[in-house]
Amino acid sequence: MQIDFSRSIVDIVLDHGNSIPDRTALIFDQGDGAQSSLTYAELATRITQLAGALSARGLAGRRIALLFSAGTDFALALLACLAAGGVAIPLAPVGRRKARLQNILNMLGDIRPDCILLDDSMAALFGDELSAALAVGPVRYLEFAALAAEPHPFAALTLRPDQLAVLQFTSGTTSNPKGVMISHGNIIANEAMIQVAFGHDQDSHFVGWVPHYHDQGLFGNILQPLFLGSTCVITSPAAFINRPMFWLQLITRYGAHTSGGPNFGYDLCVDFATRRGMPDDLDLSGWRVAFNGAERVRPGTLDRFAECFADAGFDRRAFLPCYGLAESTLVTIAVPPQSDPIVKSYDSRALAAGRAEESKDREGVLELACCGPAMAGAEARIVDPATGAALPDGAVGEIWLRGPHITAGYIDNPAATEASFGRLDEGAPFLRTGDLGFAAAEGFFIVSRLKDLIIVRGRNHAPSDVEQIWSELSGTVGQASAAAVEIEMGDTQHIVLIAEMKRDDARALSDEKVQEMAGRLRAMAMERLELAVTDLVLVSASTIPRTTSGKVQRKQAGRMLMDGELTVLAMAGPLAQAFGPSEQGASAAGQSALR
Repeated sequence: MQIDFSRSIVDIVLDHGNSIPDRTALIFDQGDGAQSSLTYAELATRITQLAGALSARGLAGRRIALLFSAGTDFALALLACLAAGGVAIPLAPVGRRKARLQNILNMLGDIRPDCILLDDSMAALFGDELSAALAVGPVRYLEFAALAAEPHPFAALTLRPDQLAVLQFTSGTTSNPKGVMISHGNIIANEAMIQVAFGHDQDSHFVGWVPHYHDQGLFGNILQPLFLGSTCVITSPAAFINRPMFWLQLITRYGAHTSGGPNFGYDLCVDFATRRGMPDDLDLSGWRVAFNGAERVRPGTLDRFAECFADAGFDRRAFLPCYGLAESTLVTIAVPPQSDPIVKSYDSRALAAGRAEESKDREGVLELACCGPAMAGAEARIVDPATGAALPDGAVGEIWLRGPHITAGYIDNPAATEASFGRLDEGAPFLRTGDLGFAAAEGFFIVSRLKDLIIVRGRNHAPSDVEQIWSELSGTVGQASAAAVEIEMGDTQHIVLIAEMKRDDARALSDEKVQEMAGRLRAMAMERLELAVTDLVLVSASTIPRTTSGKVQRKQAGRMLMDGELTVLAMAGPLAQAFGPSEQGASAAGQSALR
């Protein structure tokens, strides 16, 4: 695949301002009647004005942290930062206000930007405290509204392919977030690869709700349509979470060709439609690419969504399972568009032993969705994580990736960079993803996170398999409501399922009922996975820690449980003896045992 590295994403967007000036580039729609939009001519004018203002303030080529709510201003600020030769650093404005402020200050201390740029809503929330905290430090405080009001000329810069463009922080699912160094060349390479792999053209309009500070929201939902010259419709994550049907209504309203998100988003839609019904005017017949990535693709989700929305015109062939991570800019592996998703049943015990063996037996079977082959221009291999040796098809190992979209590593973190970017042979280094999977004739199947694995007697078990069993038992939405973790207390290993539940629902459960649920969980886990789940812990809703993109942080959940930071509503299993009364979290005895 030939990729033109002579132009940056900024050059391409500014060119659209001349070639398709009147086409709508960006729309922000919250469904409340207030809508903002920009044509490509307006977008180009605003980018150059803002880049000139940044340069006039001495910020050309500098690191600029972006603290923005959902909307078109973030895209303007990011592209203006890049146009001025700067490094854009999207920050995640999530969590409770006090915690958010401290997290922002901590991150600013870690990444040491030259400036933090805020939009109106973030300035209203944090402006006074941030301005005061940064007054005597090296980080400058700047509000977007002031920058946007300054008329300054701008001379276009030549942006090199190897020049740093974005510091994208990893989700922190299994460790502290790290700043991935994404170059202008990485961006162009992955956007070109996505265009070919997803079958996009200038009329492939997008709708997106995934946060802009997440790699999928930034490089998928925003920069891909701007790269193409198509239209990007944005709404906020909160609008989707509060009203899942609004996502599908936007797809209907704007005739979107491409839209998608993590697996849990599709589950939320099905859950909402099942409980409350769906709008009568949904028309999903024009939805051609429904990408599903950023977390494990669940075959059951594909089935339920396709069945639920068939009458609204949704075509199952629109599903496009894919796989990537921040270290590969965005996507590396993807199913060809407009093809039936490939789902196969594998013996879970064989998978735990490192072999992919298809099975038609009901017991001990795990269904996996194929995420497709490596996209054109990329290379993917399955590798023994201990030895680095390449493995044959059907062998479970770590997924290693290579290509022009693979980033250079982590900012100011040579140890982590060396650990994640290795070599199999001569040439460019491979990225060690930390994910386990296997290759087959159809493409790659993702099994689990290497660092999240539950290892019992030398056998590897994916936590998501236990979480899926709980989902079936409780009727909740997949792994977004539970975390399976391994906890060591002294010489004893506990396999614990931490599950969220509404307080009133938990109180309505008798101790006998909780024990019965735990018994069923244990029986199904043993039957399907040959895994002995020791404990069921019910905690308050929305308390299991998640990354900014909604992924469950299992190891942190286990630590919080043992440190008494989760409100325990009910327990069943050996840990209950160490924890003491319910609704108090872990007791001092439990904490002492852990230490």
